[in-house]
Amino acid sequence: MLLTKIKIMNNLQQIIIFLILFSNLLYLGCNQRSIDPDDSNINDDANRLVQSYGSETTFDIATWNIEHFPIKGPTTISYVAQLIKDMDIDLLGLQEMDEATSFYRLLDSLPDYNGIVSDYPNDYLKLGIIYKKDIISISNVTQIFTNDWYAFPRPPIMAYVEVKNENNIKFNFTLFVLHLKAMGGLENEARRKDACEKLYAYINDNILISADKDVIILGDLNDEIDDPLESNVFQVFLNDSANYEFLTSTLIGQASYPSYPSLIDHILITNDALSEYGNGNTKILDLDYQFSNYSTHVSDHRPVLSQFPVLNN
Repeated sequence: MLLTKIKIMNNLQQIIIFLILFSNLLYLGCNQRSIDPDDSNINDDANRLVQSYGSETTFDIATWNIEHFPIKGPTTISYVAQLIKDMDIDLLGLQEMDEATSFYRLLDSLPDYNGIVSDYPNDYLKLGIIYKKDIISISNVTQIFTNDWYAFPRPPIMAYVEVKNENNIKFNFTLFVLHLKAMGGLENEARRKDACEKLYAYINDNILISADKDVIILGDLNDEIDDPLESNVFQVFLNDSANYEFLTSTLIGQASYPSYPSLIDHILITNDALSEYGNGNTKILDLDYQFSNYSTHVSDHRPVLSQFPVLNN
């Protein structure tokens, strides 16, 4: 009996020693990985909030309402900076920024990007553009309809964009960033319809008569493109299918604004840009599913992304 107890004790001691040695090995292995200077992706992966969407062969452009940015102050600025790095999108048209100072703080955290923010004195919710400075150059930035508060409570940004690959221009176009009047009701719908008709006339009169007819419109347009004819604020564009196409028409039934499930964030292009779009892809980015603090600390809208396969040669 005593011999049996001694054997059991010896076995237990061996097991305990084995477990201690094994746990130490695990600790050392994990600790080495966390500080391994040769593994440059570890820290990036540790900070990552969402998946990457960018591609080296496509020009990636998105519209994104970032809800009274920064809704939670410095925390939101930090999150948005990390999300932009993670998504790896080439150009973002932003809506609903409360003031410019936070936008510039955001840019300070994005050394690979340049940015533009609207500066019209009466902008109570600002528009912006953030873009990768190594492949994109922007010029002729202006705001239009600055004296038309009824149709455009937030005057649109217009800019000329050149997308480059190894110093060769692969795609150039006129960009518009919009944030149309919000909320339902006949008057608000009338204001959005008025804005669409005026923007349509502006593009036809100023851009479609020029040599470069490529146009991309990004925006929180606050309405759905599949509404009935009698109440569809976009009808002026939809009626002219020879010159305009909503890339977001393929997303009907999905929600860019999940709080009241609807597709109100859109990407609209002139048909001259369709050759660059080709077999491209447009999708809603479900960041709220990937990052648990997204809805409370970042935005109540999801970004909408279009990818133009123009950088593949």
